[in-house]
This record gives sequence, structure tokens and C-alpha cells, in this order.
Amino acid sequence: MTRLGPRFHRLWGASTGSNLADGLLLVGVPLVAVELTRNPLAISGLQVAATLPWLLLALPVGVLADRRDRRRLIIAANVGRATLIGLLGLVLLSGTASMGLLYLVVLSFGIGEVVSDTTAQSLLPDLVDAEQLSTANGRLIGAQTVMNNFVGAPLAGVLVSVSAASVVLGPAALYLLAAVLLVPMAGSYRPPRRAEATVRTDIAEGIRTLWERPVLRALAALGSMLNLSSAAYFSVFVLFAVGEESPMGLEQWAYGLLAALLAAGAVAGSLVAGWLTARIGPRRVLIGSVTTFGFAMAIPVVTAEVVPVGVMAVALGAASTLCNVTVVSARQTIVPREVLGRVNSAFRLLVIGSAPIGAALGGVIAGSVGLRPLFAVAAAMQLVALALCQGPIRDAALRAAPAPTPTGDLTHTG
Repeated sequence: MTRLGPRFHRLWGASTGSNLADGLLLVGVPLVAVELTRNPLAISGLQVAATLPWLLLALPVGVLADRRDRRRLIIAANVGRATLIGLLGLVLLSGTASMGLLYLVVLSFGIGEVVSDTTAQSLLPDLVDAEQLSTANGRLIGAQTVMNNFVGAPLAGVLVSVSAASVVLGPAALYLLAAVLLVPMAGSYRPPRRAEATVRTDIAEGIRTLWERPVLRALAALGSMLNLSSAAYFSVFVLFAVGEESPMGLEQWAYGLLAALLAAGAVAGSLVAGWLTARIGPRRVLIGSVTTFGFAMAIPVVTAEVVPVGVMAVALGAASTLCNVTVVSARQTIVPREVLGRVNSAFRLLVIGSAPIGAALGGVIAGSVGLRPLFAVAAAMQLVALALCQGPIRDAALRAAPAPTPTGDLTHTG
């Protein structure tokens, strides 16, 4: 990993810490919630609250990422969510647990995630060479999944059994640590931009850049449909797995171990992402990973046995990482640096912005017809989405050098 350089290492370290915090929250908060309610709509509402900021804030945050120093934005996002989530954790420490408070916790997490993740993806091309993007993204996404699931998920299961507040106060401290790690990173990371431009003009340029490239349109449409179905599926999966009345009947700590299997698959995917992309091309990696994801998601439709569901988790981890590495690396390769923040935000608005809609639908469908029919529909949607969108996604398009932006002269401001 040394060849990626010390600046990448700092970003990787900060990402590792903040993603451990994410894992504690994303697994720990639903585990606290199932002690308060078994209502599918109420449980799925947690994912709605966590992802709603992408619908509301993605585009203006993209403008910020193309106007301000990207390193400082990530620091500010981590300090901000450390403060908000820490204060909410103190309330939980007093023994006052409610669904409303849990919604506030994940909403605060989501706001920080929009700023931090959009900006980090826009910052990475300034830290590594173009040919290193797949490897660097593999390392970042691998660390993300390991911390979210392999470490964060089991740890969340243990912490919830001790204290609900610990799964909130712990992440607050980790977000603060992530901010501290980036402070000494040398250099200015304010991108070049036009001397004068309104927010509306900047947003329009990002959307236009995304729309004018067929491969980006196809990737955004594919990602939106994949995320819609995945959010519907996983927003209520805890009800399938945890509790005596659930089909799997797992205890909280065992659910954390199941999530750790997903991380094990993600580690494998992250380690081979660069090699596999170079060997068979990004298109085949993308098609293979989405196909694997769709078929693996169908396993709980036919069985609740631990071993097959564990195999599913490993397959989903590997497939998800390979898919994400391919899409993120392509976007960083295709899009000009000066508009990358806005294109990232527009892209993620479409993709992650579909998650609250999917989560809400998941709660409604599961409450109406049950969990397994929902799982079957979500798995089928993955394969249908791939069939509809794969046409423009070709190796040449995924590896194309950035075309000039169709706008006026650019001036470097920092």
C-alpha cells in the first residue's frame, strides 16, 4: 500500500475510523430499535432518515465540493456529526430511548455522510495517479465494508447488550478522530472553477455533464434501481434475522457475526478489484457482480438456514465491493476534475436518493404481504435493472479520458 503515498494513507486512516463509526450506528441503532418496536414501517423509517439527506442536500453539497478546499470540508463534516451525535448519545445515556431520538441520530449521521462521502470521492483523484484509482478505491471500499460489518457490526451487537448509549457515543469519538487525522495532510485541495458562477449555474453544469455522457446516464439509472431494491430489502432484513419470532431466530450478537461475513466477502472483492478489472475489463466485472448480487439476494426466499444465508452474505459483500469500485473509478476517470464534485453529487442524488423511497416501500410491502415476497421482488429487480441499463456500459466508455467541460474559461483559486 506504500506506493499510494502518505496523503492517501491519511485519507484511508480517516475513512477507516469514520466507517467503523458508521458500522456501529447502522447496525447498533436498528438493534436498539427492535427492542422498542417490531413494526416494519417504523424499522424501515430508520433507513429513510439515514438516506433522506441525499435527496435534500446532495446537489448543494456538490457545489461546495467544487468551490471549497475538499480536505477542510471532510474535516468539518466529521467534527459536525461528532458534535451532534455526541449530544444525542448523552441523552441516551440518561436512559431516555425512543424511536424519535433514534431517527435524529441516523439523520445526523446521514447529513455528515453526504458531505464527507461526496467530497472524499472528489478528493481521491488529487491524491493518486489515474492508473491507481481502482486499487485505491478498492482499499477504501474494502476498509469501509470491513469497518462497517466485520468490526462495527459484531461490536455493535456487544455494545447494545451493555448500553444503548455506547453505540452512539463511540461513533461520535471516532468521527472526531477521523477529522484529526486529516488536519496535518499537506496541500491545498480547492479545485479550479470559474471566476463567477451562481449556485444554480454550478448545479446545472454538474447535471449537464452527467446527462451528456451516455455511460454515466446508464450507470446512474442502474445504480438508482439497484439501490431502490436493496434499500427495500435490507431496511427490514433485521426482522427476518433477529428475535425468537423471526424466521432465523438469531440473537443480537449473532446478527453482528452475519454482517461480518458480508465484510469477509468485501475484503476479498477489494483485494482483487484492481487485478480483476485489468484482466477482464470493467464491464464484465460490473455485469458479473450485479448478477451475483441478484441471485444471492434470492436465498432467504427459499431458506432461513444459517449456512445458506451466510453464503449469501459473503457473496453480497464481494459483489457489492466490485460493483462500487468499478462505478466510482469510472466516474473519477471520465469526469473532469473541476466538475467532479457536482457530478458526484448529482450521481449520488439519483443513486442514494432512491434509498429512502426503497426503504419506505420495503416497510409497506413487508407489512402488507410479508418479508419473503418482498425479498423475491427486490432480487428480481436487480437482474431487470441490469438488463435494461447495460447497453451503453462498455469498456471503452468506462475508461475514456475526461472530455473538456462545455463552459467558459476556468481559473484556479487555491
